[in-house]
Amino acid sequence: MKYGNKRSLLQISGIFIVFTIVGANVVLAVDAVAKQHRPFPDKIYSVVEKAYRQFHEYPELGNVEFQTCDYIQESLIQAGFTQIIELPNLLTAVIAVWDTGREGPTIGLRSEMDARPTQEPAHHDPCSKINGVMHNCGHDIHAAILLGTAHAIANDDSAFRGKIVFVFQPAEEVRGGADDIVACGILKELGIQALFAQHVAPGTPVGRWNISPGAVMAGSNYFNITLKGQGSHAADPSAGSDLPLVAARLVETLSSIPARSLDILNQPMVMSVTQISTGEHSALNVIPTQVTLGGTIRAFYDLDSPGENGKSARDVIMQAIKGVAATYDVEIDFELRKATPPTQNHNELFDLIIPQLQSAMAPGALKVTHGRGMFSEDFAYYTPHHPCLYFSLGVMKGEKGKNGVHTPEFDVHPDTLPQGLLFLWTLAKIASNSDLSVIHITE
Repeated sequence: MKYGNKRSLLQISGIFIVFTIVGANVVLAVDAVAKQHRPFPDKIYSVVEKAYRQFHEYPELGNVEFQTCDYIQESLIQAGFTQIIELPNLLTAVIAVWDTGREGPTIGLRSEMDARPTQEPAHHDPCSKINGVMHNCGHDIHAAILLGTAHAIANDDSAFRGKIVFVFQPAEEVRGGADDIVACGILKELGIQALFAQHVAPGTPVGRWNISPGAVMAGSNYFNITLKGQGSHAADPSAGSDLPLVAARLVETLSSIPARSLDILNQPMVMSVTQISTGEHSALNVIPTQVTLGGTIRAFYDLDSPGENGKSARDVIMQAIKGVAATYDVEIDFELRKATPPTQNHNELFDLIIPQLQSAMAPGALKVTHGRGMFSEDFAYYTPHHPCLYFSLGVMKGEKGKNGVHTPEFDVHPDTLPQGLLFLWTLAKIASNSDLSVIHITE
């Protein structure tokens, strides 16, 4: 492993959490008058606010987050970090270690850094200054909060034990982020015993967090289907295979599979066709000889794992495709690419940390649910190798924080920043003072 010295700095606004420390007990209480009760020095909030604006106004796509990377490294060095790890195959990843010098566990806190290829509406404040690129999945929020947490701990680590590893991960939206960090083995080398992350949750109020035990987010898979047949003039469709009609029938058939051909309770799945193409040069008066479809499949299980009837989801999909092909006498090719696995919250870690965290927070601030989402997240790559917990972070207040991620109108209320900072600091404090040697994982 290589250690390098690098550079930079950030900021944050009003906080809606009352924070008191009584001995070793941390108390979080959501309160409308909490702006006067800022538990951290003003310079810490300044770090978070400045970082958020910097990251949001200058977003970068996956694996090219060079400006973001430099900013974070410079800021960590200014905070007093001396152990910043360089990964030769992950040029924009930032992994920094804070050693309290006291015996205790090694925990990890992770955020993403990359943005998405979306044009941000000009009325947003802050607003992206990079044409066609914006942070509409909250990674700027996550990174700013994590950086602020690093500054807060470096400023005063007296409440912590062991080591805290800060993982600023690139490329969550594309391939080569979490999976590459896992593959390089750095987290194993550092001895991380538990890894934590939080993610913005539009529609959830600021000052509220949600978490569920077990599998919380689905695995993602991608498919491409190619239909081939006889073309014809559009005025004479019976002379050919009429592939656009076949494609329409196929979309209808595939969409019905989760509810009609699988055990909806034991094999929940979403199969969405998101692309249909007849080629770039097809004429409006010609029925094409080839049509391609593409889309995604979300599930909490391996698509090749057999269900109770002995058939896997792939088997069911192939049976449906072959049925359409036979009915219309066309050739259909199906390609499936498995991507992100399901995101799993570790049950033993959940049972150890969540009761302590709930006791440290106002009643109802941290809600344990049993909800699962068909969205996917590459934090999942860490979960087979490290005990992990993944939290949803409330971002809605007033008219802000209502619109979904990946949409141009996505935004968050600025009070999310101080709330997220205090939550992550508290979570890290509890974890670093817990006996994580009792937590086990089977790879």
